[in-house]
Amino acid sequence: MKLIIIIALVLCMPGLTRAQEQGIRFDKSMSWREVVEKATRENKYIYVDVMATWCGPCQAMVKNIFPQKEVGDFYNEHFICVKLQTDKTAKDDEYVKAWHKEVNDICTKAKIKVLPTSLYYNPQGELVHIIPGGMPDAGRFVEAGKIALDENRQIFTCLKKYEAGERDVEFLYELSVNFLMLGDKVMARKVGNTFWQTITPEERLLDKGIRYAADFFESVDDAMLPLFMDHPERVDAVLGKGVADQKVIRAIEAKYINPLMKDSVNIPDWDGLYRELTERYPKKQESIRKMLLNRKLGYGQRYHNDGLCAAALKELLPICWEEGSEVLIPNYAYELGRKAQDKEAGKIALEWLERTLDETNAYQLLNYADILFLNKQKGKGLKCVNTALKLTEEGSKLHERAMEMKKKNAREMKFLKQVMNEIN
Repeated sequence: MKLIIIIALVLCMPGLTRAQEQGIRFDKSMSWREVVEKATRENKYIYVDVMATWCGPCQAMVKNIFPQKEVGDFYNEHFICVKLQTDKTAKDDEYVKAWHKEVNDICTKAKIKVLPTSLYYNPQGELVHIIPGGMPDAGRFVEAGKIALDENRQIFTCLKKYEAGERDVEFLYELSVNFLMLGDKVMARKVGNTFWQTITPEERLLDKGIRYAADFFESVDDAMLPLFMDHPERVDAVLGKGVADQKVIRAIEAKYINPLMKDSVNIPDWDGLYRELTERYPKKQESIRKMLLNRKLGYGQRYHNDGLCAAALKELLPICWEEGSEVLIPNYAYELGRKAQDKEAGKIALEWLERTLDETNAYQLLNYADILFLNKQKGKGLKCVNTALKLTEEGSKLHERAMEMKKKNAREMKFLKQVMNEIN
């Protein structure tokens, strides 16, 4: 019996070996220096799979892509293939342990942000191409390898050409898009701005030019700013109503407002910012005002400054009404009522709540009642609570909230009546 099993195993081994060999053969050199020496000697590029044991897409590559025959045939012929594990586990063998330090250096130099990431180096060990993320199929992975072997398509080789002065329009377009897909927004914008300055004014106003600008425009320092400032109708016709204004305001925020939001000590001079920004961008006066009010509200909420919140909300409420954004008003008015520091603000909050009150909406009724109670209008508030109780089911959170509000304020009213009777 044992002999039969042994014979069967021997017969199966050639097929097993072929199955193992048909995919990528990963090199077992114990250092980067050894890998480069081998690549130089064999005049092969280097493919590096940067992965982690906990990474699902990484394991999918191991299971579904690397074992494929077409993948093995191509990569084994053209590359020294290396697998680098970024995490440390109790199961790490001597190979993984030997690479622990160098893995960190390689990831840092390549600015790796996601796993897995495919790195491609020339035979001299210079990084020429990078692709973040896993591959959906073997064909796409082989195509990625072909791009990595083509000096006219390698992203870092093309970057060197750009830095040396290459300004062909198609070259700039492809390079900027590649950096954008790579997730390197800094380089994408740098090359993108160069591309934008290279094409003609007429090309910028084409649909393709506008869509391109929408992907790359982030800062008021970008060359695309005049498109969104001076041709909003054309931009909106391609991208949708209001997009041009939104893009400009976000760019203004990014440069002038976002850095101030991190400082909890030095409260921004909101009025001064309004004067400065409207002087710089007079066409955007109303949009700047609304943006600053929203950021002022956000700043007040973040750092628990009720005075700032109330001031911003008082100005935002009429703007919402004028714009037809009535859905925001109940929430803004409720927050104003909660943060009001004087009778005037409380009165304004109640007026807006009354203007937009839906008496079939228990949530709105309870919010309205809450502000009524804060403004010492307990009788009116209890009527709203009773109405809300009729609209809610027992056991629901709204019903429980209504019962709690009723008990608390009814108790206070009873106590107040007792006090008044004793006085009289």
